[in-house]
Amino acid sequence: MDKTRNEDNGSRFLAGLVGGALIGTAAGVYFAPRINAALLNIRRQMTDTAVGAGDVAAEKYREATTRVGDAVDDLQHKGRAVYGKALSAVVRGAEDVKERATEARSELDQSAAPAALRSS
Repeated sequence: MDKTRNEDNGSRFLAGLVGGALIGTAAGVYFAPRINAALLNIRRQMTDTAVGAGDVAAEKYREATTRVGDAVDDLQHKGRAVYGKALSAVVRGAEDVKERATEARSELDQSAAPAALRSS
């Protein structure tokens, strides 16, 4: 009786093992395409997200480059305006110095003329 019970338990175990393997195989065959499709979908979404992030980064870079270029152009324009004003001030100052030097020379010549007449 003990031997029959062991053989009966052994055959049940073997039947359960084979049945489980068959069910597992069937489930794998049934679910594999769905799992593969889900993984491909996830991969596609990740790729699209990465491409989108790259596009956004490139656009932000272009915007920053444009802003920096505009700022540089603005600074150059302002710098040229300041340079022009400074140059005009220097030219006016030089003209003023020349005019005063001419006046001083004229005054010197006028004061030197009577002294030259007296010494002769």
